[in-house]
Amino acid sequence: MRITLAQLEAFYWTAQFGSVLKASEHLRLAQPSVSLRLKELTTSLGVELFHRASRGVELTVQGRELLPRARAVLSEVRGIYEKEFNPKIVGPLRVGLAEGFAATCLAPLLEGLLEDHPGLEPEWIVSTSTTLEPALLNNELDVAVLLNPLGNEKLSLRPLGQQETSWVAPSSWNFSGPVRPRDLATRPVISNPPPSAMYRQLMHWFALDGVQPGKIRLCTSVAVIAELVASGLGAGILPTSMARRYLASGDMQLLSCLPVIENGRLFVGSLRDASDFKIMAFEKTTLNVLRKIHYLPDEAE
Repeated sequence: MRITLAQLEAFYWTAQFGSVLKASEHLRLAQPSVSLRLKELTTSLGVELFHRASRGVELTVQGRELLPRARAVLSEVRGIYEKEFNPKIVGPLRVGLAEGFAATCLAPLLEGLLEDHPGLEPEWIVSTSTTLEPALLNNELDVAVLLNPLGNEKLSLRPLGQQETSWVAPSSWNFSGPVRPRDLATRPVISNPPPSAMYRQLMHWFALDGVQPGKIRLCTSVAVIAELVASGLGAGILPTSMARRYLASGDMQLLSCLPVIENGRLFVGSLRDASDFKIMAFEKTTLNVLRKIHYLPDEAE
């Protein structure tokens, strides 16, 4: 019995997820079909590739030896297809966006995708990056724009650029001149919960001055944090483009800080070696849109 690409694909994604069920969901196949392909591959090779674990399946020694070779074959096939064909970009794509990024970029991104790929049907999930990363790993999303992701060996992360970030405070606080961590240490500060990118940025900034914030109020929504700051309930860290919307009303002020708060870093994330052309099209359009609206400070003219 010969080895087929379908069998190698079933093997590779089962190894990535540690689950036949999740592999079948990713490949959009019935679970019995994936199980049959794995059985045929095992028969062809004459060795066991997986053994049962407490949660799903794990690779045997022979399976671990086969994995990099299967990855190389599938990567080569994908490269041939990309070079020789111009596939149509149609159908659903499950997209996750970090909330602060989505507040400014979702509308122009949707417009760009409609113009570039009218047959694409994006389904949007807006949340924190620490929520979106597990969703990618669990095959609940196809692709996501992530801010300062934690990372995982099963994820491919491609950099988009920096997201300009600023400390903001209620205008009633009347700060003037550079603000240092010790100046905010006794004030209420509002943040996403740990281990979010916002919380890590915030704590790192205070640590640079050897202090810790004394009053942290946690909130899962970046948009609500902006409203709380504008209402006078605390300071926070926001994408600068999002904060500027509140400046005209006079309810919020951008703070000049020492040390300067580090900008966030944006990445496109997907499962490692995912071969969906819709993901590639989304990434290309996203980068073009961000350049068009001058969202990335490291590419500003």
